[in-house]
Amino acid sequence: MRFPVPKGVLRIHFLEAHELLGKDKFLGGLIKGKSDPYGVLQVGTQLFQSKVVHETVNPKWNEVYEALIYDSSTAKNLELELFDEDTDKDDFLGSLVIDLAELQKEQKVDEWFILDEVSQGKLHLKLEWLSLLPKPDLLDQVLSSIRADRGHANDGLSSAVLVVFLDSARNLPTATVSKVLKTGKKVTSEPSPFVLFNVGHKSFESKTRYKTNEPVWEEAFTFLIHNPKTQELEVEVRDEKHECSLGKLSVSLTTLMDAPDMTLNKSFPLRSSGPTCSLKMKLALRVLCLEKDTTPSNGLPSAVQVRKSSSTPRPSISSDSGLPNHSDPASVSSQTGAELHNGRNQSSLNLNAKEPTPSIASDISNPYAAQELQYRLSQLPNGSAHFPLGEIQLTLRHSSQRNRLIVVVHSCR
Repeated sequence: MRFPVPKGVLRIHFLEAHELLGKDKFLGGLIKGKSDPYGVLQVGTQLFQSKVVHETVNPKWNEVYEALIYDSSTAKNLELELFDEDTDKDDFLGSLVIDLAELQKEQKVDEWFILDEVSQGKLHLKLEWLSLLPKPDLLDQVLSSIRADRGHANDGLSSAVLVVFLDSARNLPTATVSKVLKTGKKVTSEPSPFVLFNVGHKSFESKTRYKTNEPVWEEAFTFLIHNPKTQELEVEVRDEKHECSLGKLSVSLTTLMDAPDMTLNKSFPLRSSGPTCSLKMKLALRVLCLEKDTTPSNGLPSAVQVRKSSSTPRPSISSDSGLPNHSDPASVSSQTGAELHNGRNQSSLNLNAKEPTPSIASDISNPYAAQELQYRLSQLPNGSAHFPLGEIQLTLRHSSQRNRLIVVVHSCR
């Protein structure tokens, strides 16, 4: 599919747990134990990890994650596992599997789920299946519901999705370089272009097309958008070979709101480039919302929870994971009753690094966190409102493909 538009966005409110197993016991178990619980969540290939809440069996995380759903065949379930963080190995506190097909039918679920594979514990989740609709008239209502209409922040719950299909470029400038030849002539050198995309704090980088000024990429990128009324897509074509810019352009997302089907498919002229240089792209904006009105729960459990089969072996995680890895993991069916009570010490999810995933809403929704940050910034030598040492506008990003930290200095004053 050349222009893959997600089927939906799963918004996960990872709220709290109750009566988890206490793994940190004292005095040989005479004192009732507590845990340092955290959660690992996976939807398809997208992985999230919550923060650790220390010394409690009733943790409150209040974190929010958003996952793009492209194909129901590869992202059938939301899988969750809870662990107790320890210095040597993390103890298993329970698991849960949510059927996304059932969730899509119900649209919204807010309930307590009984944890599997452990003797006690339950988890409070609020789950929303958000559809992507080309209806700009719904945007104001969505912005109000996520409080995105009250400021100009780039972070927070998403109100829309932007899909970018990078097609090709034409007439990119070539570099004139001096080459040591017997004739002493200057020769032109074809660029090796790649494209940088940026919306707010999220950035993507295309593949490099070597030695051509008319590259063809045919790559797609997807952005979760907080507020399309205040955000824009920034694009820069760069030459990897000569480490220079070949042209830039900006697209205000409000232009997509006025476009037919909220879609633009055209060649965009590049700034700071040649007079005929252009970049061909297809851009589509879609509003995120619940397709049907959800009524309050009648108190009965929903049908979204899936019980794991006890005969299915659980694969071990990769050896470079922060969670423990066992060379011969046993299936659940081969565990004794004592093993089931104590739980296992490994994750079946492919967690590559034991680092929390930033929540998109918990810190922003806490006014005290913002006040504390402002207070700490004011203590810096240049943190006052008068900027005695001046200001500098920077963009920092890490290119995984090129293994570089890239710093772009925009301006100083």
